Amino acid sequence: MARRRSMRRLNPQIRANEEGARVTSSAAAASLPDNDDMLREILLRLPPQPSSLHRASAVCKRWRGLIKDPKFQRQFRGHHRKPPLLGIFTYSSQGILFTPILHPPDRIPPRRFDLGLCSNHAYYDFLDCRHGLVLVKKTLPGDVIVCDPITGEQRCVVVPAELKMGYLKGSVLCAAGDHGSGESSPFR
Repeated sequence: MARRRSMRRLNPQIRANEEGARVTSSAAAASLPDNDDMLREILLRLPPQPSSLHRASAVCKRWRGLIKDPKFQRQFRGHHRKPPLLGIFTYSSQGILFTPILHPPDRIPPRRFDLGLCSNHAYYDFLDCRHGLVLVKKTLPGDVIVCDPITGEQRCVVVPAELKMGYLKGSVLCAAGDHGSGESSPFR
């Protein structure tokens, strides 16, 4: 019987709050601030790894609402400046493939950044990858395609006929200050 009493003391006391929901005494003591500005400042300091915001948004509807806000997302990117390197694109006999470099839970599955038809090595050559954009060259007719693997968007850039005669190399150059905004950025 004495053993049973000591077991009860170890368990937190359960009581109802003003709304009638069950809360533990330890949960009531550790309640979060009601001020959204203060909570936003705390969330801004989460690490920039992909899983950080995803996990925090699963805490409750309030946190999810703050994290989904485009203003918060701009502030988060601005606070962390450079996003983490998620992986690299490699060109092999199998095509253009994404190879993740982060460890779980931040590891991005290779199929998430599949370039679709542009990854086929028989029809496309890999030219460059920069600021989240991948530049590939169509072997015939020789035009280049700028791929955004995050959004799946692909833009074809027509190469002038006089440049198609020689060996074509290229590089993605984003307009100053426009890359990393989460929107498709201008390129040259």
